[in-house]
Amino acid sequence: MHATLASALASSPVAVSQVRQADAFTAAREAARQARDQLPADAELGWLLTFAGGQHDPAALLAGFRAELGDLPVVGGCGTGVITAAAASGTGYECGVLLFPASLTPTAILSATGLDQDEVAVGRRLGAELCALDLPAASTVLLFYDSVKSAPPPVLHLGSRLLDGLYEGLADAHPQVIGAGMLTDFDLSSGYVFDGREVRRHAAVAVVLPPGLVGRVAIMHGCLPASPFLEITRIEGARVLELDGRPALSVVEERLGVSREDLLARHPLPALTLGEKHGDPFAPFNDGQYVNRLVIAVDPADDALVLFEADFQVGSKIQLMAYEPWRMIDSAREQTLSLLASLEQRPPLFGLYIDCAGRSMAFSGMDEDETAPVRQEVGALCPLLGFYSGVEIAPFMGRARPLDWTGVLALFTLTT
Repeated sequence: MHATLASALASSPVAVSQVRQADAFTAAREAARQARDQLPADAELGWLLTFAGGQHDPAALLAGFRAELGDLPVVGGCGTGVITAAAASGTGYECGVLLFPASLTPTAILSATGLDQDEVAVGRRLGAELCALDLPAASTVLLFYDSVKSAPPPVLHLGSRLLDGLYEGLADAHPQVIGAGMLTDFDLSSGYVFDGREVRRHAAVAVVLPPGLVGRVAIMHGCLPASPFLEITRIEGARVLELDGRPALSVVEERLGVSREDLLARHPLPALTLGEKHGDPFAPFNDGQYVNRLVIAVDPADDALVLFEADFQVGSKIQLMAYEPWRMIDSAREQTLSLLASLEQRPPLFGLYIDCAGRSMAFSGMDEDETAPVRQEVGALCPLLGFYSGVEIAPFMGRARPLDWTGVLALFTLTT
């Protein structure tokens, strides 16, 4: 282990570990043991945040944590891979953990099931419970939810509807919300969350971090416009049927110069998102102004584009967006350094990196690892845990929003 990293970990009250092991019980128990060994022998433990590869059985993971740490609250869920300072790995057999002391126990861990029935209702229930806590203005809430409603074919829980409900329930409360939609693999076959006590499907869990923790966030981008503005003239939920009055699939073929056969052969489409620019549409390009929606499939029967989310509507002005590998890496480096500078010499206690599964080397086919600047810069200063997600949730344009094809880095410091 690098000496600087070893020194940082030794001085931190938060411990991180990552284990890759085919047996889920063994992976969880070993990850928990390694984290436990980094803390003082007499340290009182508080809770565990974990992200695990989708090949692991979640019940066996939970049993492994319990065998090593006892009846400790376990929060988190699955991803297509796990990220720490040591590695970004996506075999599906990873188990990464952050182990927290009792002094950093969450103010509350709330959960609600029923996403398969009504995402808005689940969000509203969680928001109302959060509102009832009368949280301080600077509070941070980690929000994780199961992304997959059913499969195959994949039908997704919509993060935009979950957040709409959450803000209805929050009323006048305004905590900072950071989180993700969880999925097990690139085929979008399943998902789950740990809600503090159990493994849950079709559920969301909200973790209210203690008031002594302050989180700051940076959003990594990497897409460039590949078309002029196009108007959505027909849409049904997450299915974009027409752009500028023409079949959406035909417009994509024409604009990108990609054949229908090629588009149909790729599910999801690794190089295509639809971007909606916020603010002045005529301002010079700034990827920080865009909310992008990943096209996960095409429907040849209706010439439709199927998105990961369903928050676009008739009249939305969008652009076809293509990712640029070099831009992804540059953005990750620039945003990480900027976020570290914003801490104003206050040392980070730990970092959390939520990265779109599509940005991983396994999915994108890139030769360079987009997480490298984050792992190198943050991992040298404090424990870092991340994972590859279905949807990233971060503050954008005045409220938390579900994002696609982004990396969300959160750094946490103590107020005292």
